[in-house]
Amino acid sequence: MANFPSKPVTIVLPYTPGANADLEARVYQEGMQPLLKQPVLIDYKPGGSGVIANGYVAKAVPDGHTLLFINSSSTLLPALRKDLSYDLVRDFSPITMTTENITLLLVTPSFPARTFEEYVAYAKAHPGEVTWSTVGSGGGFHVGGVWLASELGIQLTFVHYKGGASAEVDLMAGRIHSSPKQLAASLSLLKSGKARVLAILSKDRTPLLPGVRSVAEMGAPDFAYPNWIGLLAPAGTPPAIVDRLSVETVKAIRSPQAMKRWEAQGSQVLGSGPEVFRKRLVAEIATWDRLVREKNIKEE
Repeated sequence: MANFPSKPVTIVLPYTPGANADLEARVYQEGMQPLLKQPVLIDYKPGGSGVIANGYVAKAVPDGHTLLFINSSSTLLPALRKDLSYDLVRDFSPITMTTENITLLLVTPSFPARTFEEYVAYAKAHPGEVTWSTVGSGGGFHVGGVWLASELGIQLTFVHYKGGASAEVDLMAGRIHSSPKQLAASLSLLKSGKARVLAILSKDRTPLLPGVRSVAEMGAPDFAYPNWIGLLAPAGTPPAIVDRLSVETVKAIRSPQAMKRWEAQGSQVLGSGPEVFRKRLVAEIATWDRLVREKNIKEE
């Protein structure tokens, strides 16, 4: 512990450069480097809805020099894939949950529904005709959409994309009707009139859109799509190193510069400790497992 870190610390990111997650990881990178007195590097390992990056870090040397940037969708994978090379609880040491982000339900400007209640009514009157984009079959936006449709008693048709950019293009062009999307990535679309927001899919409202209600307020009280970010280390990482990383990461995400970013994109800063993070992982894995079994959801 006395000589940690003794070399650069690498954050493994399960996305491509330039993605919104990449921009968030760079905030950690910039804030952690002066605190750790070592370079903090970002290593991109996209693919498999996070499986590639997760599996890589699970097998990394548990010395605190290789970390995993993880989001809430990883807690869904164990319910859908029984062939994972890792166990999200057994093979990792939680460091901290950093932020929780707002997810919106957007519709193409030409869609006839002007409110969420009208969206639900239209879907009930036209079963199976309303399309909903996902970023991959079996991903969080897919299973979350199935969950919400079940809560509302509607039937949606899911259109699976390899990435959010292509789904955004089709939403603006009217080739799909609705799309879940992070608040930060939605603001420019809303300001330009290239999409409309009908509801918040996360649990709470946001002061950035004070007039927009959550779906929990409008017919789906049990629904709340999780959208958090966190850092993990390989299991077996010494507790003193995990604690050091947790403390320094929280300092980095609460710096004045970082707080301006979170405020601008409507993110809630969490900075939870390792044990709180572990309990959240366990609880969400159990929730997704129950939902997947109850709704008989499978990757398409």
